[in-house]
Amino acid sequence: MVQLTTQSRFLISIMLGFLLCMRFVKADVSMVKPQTGATYKVSGSSVDIDVMWEDDGNSPTLDEVSTYSFTLCSGPNSNIEAIKTLATRIKASDISDYTYTLTIPETLSENGIYYVQVLAKGTFGYTIHYSGRFTLSGMSGTIVASSAGAISTPPAPQYMITQGTNAKPTINTAWFTIPYTEQTGISRFAPMQSQPKSSVDLSKYSTWTRRFPTSAVTYYSTFRKTMDCSTTITPGWSYTLTSDINYQTADAGPVSNGGWYDPKERMSLSTRKVNGKVATAS
Repeated sequence: MVQLTTQSRFLISIMLGFLLCMRFVKADVSMVKPQTGATYKVSGSSVDIDVMWEDDGNSPTLDEVSTYSFTLCSGPNSNIEAIKTLATRIKASDISDYTYTLTIPETLSENGIYYVQVLAKGTFGYTIHYSGRFTLSGMSGTIVASSAGAISTPPAPQYMITQGTNAKPTINTAWFTIPYTEQTGISRFAPMQSQPKSSVDLSKYSTWTRRFPTSAVTYYSTFRKTMDCSTTITPGWSYTLTSDINYQTADAGPVSNGGWYDPKERMSLSTRKVNGKVATAS
């Protein structure tokens, strides 16, 4: 049996740690276009945007990606707003040179600053990357792009890399931004419950439309050994609701507020006393 010195054990532990770090490196998609500061103008009734990315050589590689989904987003990095999913579950085999052209209808939203969310899925799980912020010009829709202020860097990439069926990854806030119908994991993530506003300006909504498209319902003919989804996770409120006692002065009682009345006023017949004789035994 080979005896290892303390120094040898230390070097081996460092090498093992390095290999483990390499195994769990989470990088795949490196966004190239749209670039920060670019402007796209409507031509006809739509505007085309080329989304381009490249493989940075780390794991998981782009060869492991099976499908891509693309969502138009707006807002700051801390509050990503998904405007519309423009293309979903596009097979990687149908994409050439890691470039996909998105067609955005002129009537989708107003002019503003946007960016594209790229969702890459595979047997490894999924990753989320964001393009640089760009400007859409010539739009005539009603959806307003949320302001990102002076932010020039895109949101940080997010990962859900599963390592076996029992993997329990930590929850990342970006998972809640993925449209619910596009999620395929054993745990699904729903957006935060919002509180209704005090009023709604109906002039901004000439027609009512669905926020998400309808989905088909399929039924299993036999029992499955595993579940498609075991739970739905919803984030806690990022706001607080305060409560207090009711400071309104109590209303006066019926005698003082006119609600009281004399029962005799409601009587239509007067009461009479009936004198009865009491029989006594003699």
